[in-house]
Amino acid sequence: MANSTFSWFGVTCDATGNVKELSLPNTGLNGTLDAFYSAAFKNITKIELNNNNLVGTIPANISLLLTLTSLDLSSNNLVGAIPYQLSRLPMLVDFNLGNNHLTNPEYAKFSPMPNLKVLSLDRNDPNGTFPQFILNCTNARMRSLDLSCNNFSGPLPDSLPEMVPRLRYLILSTNGFSGSIPHSLARLQKLEILRLCENNLKGGIPEELGMISGLRSLLMYSNSLGGSIPASLGQLQFLEELNIKNTSLVSTIPPELGNLTSLSIPLEMFTNLTKLEVFDMGNNSFSGSIPSQISKSKMLVLLTLSGNYFTGSIPTEVGSLPNLLLLDLSKNHLSGVMPSHIGNATSLDYFDVSTNHLEGEIPATIFSLIILVFLSLSGNKFTGVIHDTDNKQLPDVKVANNSSFLGESLSSFCQLTLLQLLDLSSNHFMKELQSLDLSSNAFAGEISTSTYYNSPLKSLHLSNNNFTGCFPAVLKNFRSLVVLDIGNNKISGEIPFWIGESNPLLMILQLRSNLNYLSGGIPKNIGDLTFLESLDLSLNKLSGPIRPSISNLMFLNTLNISNNHLSGEIPAGNQLQTLDDPSIYSSNLGL
Repeated sequence: MANSTFSWFGVTCDATGNVKELSLPNTGLNGTLDAFYSAAFKNITKIELNNNNLVGTIPANISLLLTLTSLDLSSNNLVGAIPYQLSRLPMLVDFNLGNNHLTNPEYAKFSPMPNLKVLSLDRNDPNGTFPQFILNCTNARMRSLDLSCNNFSGPLPDSLPEMVPRLRYLILSTNGFSGSIPHSLARLQKLEILRLCENNLKGGIPEELGMISGLRSLLMYSNSLGGSIPASLGQLQFLEELNIKNTSLVSTIPPELGNLTSLSIPLEMFTNLTKLEVFDMGNNSFSGSIPSQISKSKMLVLLTLSGNYFTGSIPTEVGSLPNLLLLDLSKNHLSGVMPSHIGNATSLDYFDVSTNHLEGEIPATIFSLIILVFLSLSGNKFTGVIHDTDNKQLPDVKVANNSSFLGESLSSFCQLTLLQLLDLSSNHFMKELQSLDLSSNAFAGEISTSTYYNSPLKSLHLSNNNFTGCFPAVLKNFRSLVVLDIGNNKISGEIPFWIGESNPLLMILQLRSNLNYLSGGIPKNIGDLTFLESLDLSLNKLSGPIRPSISNLMFLNTLNISNNHLSGEIPAGNQLQTLDDPSIYSSNLGL
């Protein structure tokens, strides 16, 4: 019975009643650890109090728990310096203080920790150079070292492989480490995860990293490395995650990678990396074509090549990636037609090919991707009809700034019941469109003020929305316009003088609104709209006289200018004699 144990929630005791394990993670514990030490803990081996709400400092007398093998106080609100006395725990294997507010310990007083396998000090507030006590451990047992999300700076030590030769996880991301990546890291032959991202490292990617044969994750993004991708990375046959975006990589591909003369994605890379899941090379200076060998990476989930200089067409083989969720090829120089085979990538939920030189019709298969939540085709040369989509819940669609979409394409968007963002700007939808009715919706913002766009549109209904800004100048070139209704919005300013000359065929002009803020006077040349049959300017803030030229409107049979600030005489004669209802002039105190 000497080895018997008993336990209750979170606490395991031996036969004598001494606590052997204290495991209370995620239990909402509050308070401090000031009175934590107890004689009942003299044989304790594990303390797990992570993910709670503990505050205050870590008591140094925890170092008296000489049988302790695991100490996890991560994800609390602990403050102060890390007690150097904790390094005297002779049997400690797992030491995790991550995600607190701890500061620099007295490194000079740290003792070697010969049994330590896992050390996690991530997401705290220490600063200075790489902690010397780690280098003093001379620990062949350490497997994992996480110093990420701190304020460490200075160079990475060359001697790390000698001190911790069996390291499997080295996570130093989000600090201020500078200098070059030590070539000596290649001697960490057990390394599986290497994360050096978001530092100030320079000097290129060491070719020796390709010798770490078991590497599964290599993250070096957001540094200023420069140089090229070493040919040796193609030897990392177990690599699952590679992220080198925002690293200023330029130069040429070494001849060993296919004898290419300009930088591109190494063909051999995708041939060899069959387990690759994440490939992010965004925002660099890569050029050349996207290799069809990309289809060899069947496990690929995320592919980002945006912000480079890739040319040529999109490989049809992209459609054969069954697990691909995100495909971002935006901001390159890709050309040709979009392959219909992309519609075979049925797991795709984010697709961005904006700002390229793609042309032709958009394949109908793109609109068959039923789980797509973001689609951006803007800034290309697409033409033709946008097809109906099988994905009625697509929330974000951008097709702005293309060559020539046909007007009937607009009906496709009416089926998107969860649409939150639709960008159709700078297209030619109205090249053949003659009637557009967007009334009684919740559209907001300004109507285009561009005067460089001509349209054959005859009927435009934008009433009962939340449009703001001045009278839309884009209408200046709508010379075929017969019906214009922009009432019940929040449009302000004056009715433009050019309306009589620019829209000579107008028969119906509706500017009525109790929310409109149209002011100024009725244009002098309102009488130039000789075909006008219906004019409603009511419920605005128009002032000044009713222009005599209004009596020239021989076809006018409906008039309402009530509820303004008009003054002076009411014109008479011609067609106005038939409009004798006084209510059409009411609530103008100056008339």
